[in-house]
Amino acid sequence: MFSTKTCAIAVSLMVSLGAADKAVLGVGEVDLIFPRNGTFAPMTITPIVFGIQNPAVIDGLYPILGYGLWTADTSPDNQTDLTYLTDGHLPNKTGPVSFLIDGIANTHNTENQWRFVWRLIWTNCSIPDNETTSELSLGLGDHVIAQSLLFTTKKGATPLNLTTLTADDKCNDAQALTFHATTTMPAPLTDARGETCAVLKSPSPTPTPCKASIAPAAASSISSSLTASYCQYPTPVISCPAKRNGAPINEATSHFRWWLAGVLLVGKLFV
Repeated sequence: MFSTKTCAIAVSLMVSLGAADKAVLGVGEVDLIFPRNGTFAPMTITPIVFGIQNPAVIDGLYPILGYGLWTADTSPDNQTDLTYLTDGHLPNKTGPVSFLIDGIANTHNTENQWRFVWRLIWTNCSIPDNETTSELSLGLGDHVIAQSLLFTTKKGATPLNLTTLTADDKCNDAQALTFHATTTMPAPLTDARGETCAVLKSPSPTPTPCKASIAPAAASSISSSLTASYCQYPTPVISCPAKRNGAPINEATSHFRWWLAGVLLVGKLFV
């Protein structure tokens, strides 16, 4: 017979599991903030910014998100491998919106036309026709969507402004993917990515990229954090702030820490 303490622990565990399941249900969205179709002034550091709405839902899909950026006339044979921002889980899955951020230095500081390609892989649990909802009947499938766009860098064009791109008159121009997780099921025993698998509703809801807006302070912090990450190297490839007492001034890094804590955004930097 179970003791009162054992029963209490079991009930507590069931409640916590139920709360965890609810956290991964609902509508999640992946928004490409930048790059964007259009013409922009050349950039010393090109930010790569994805907005993740309801990240707990997206994380439950075991997302693999990658991108590539080349000159528009680069042949497929000469394109480098994709850079991956996620590989099965998000670095931050709390809050209503989080951001994945990368940067490329000294590449798009000339006039040219560029092709940006991004690819998202996710999982979806489904129940085969005419079968019961048992664990053995679950089919865990990987799904892939790849999208691309062209943008131009030209002297005299408007400088990139992430706040402007996410303003009311521009935000709907963002490429986006939405997912509606209605329930979760035990993952097949053969799958090693997690214990549960989300069941997605079809068709997907209409994207709402305007909800992933970037305030001026956050846009400034993105720029500062990317600059700080490159300036940590002994021989930076960009122009950096003056050093104080032999060390780089860390004002930009401090701003980034404040941004993470105060605005509840997350950036994953690859340099």
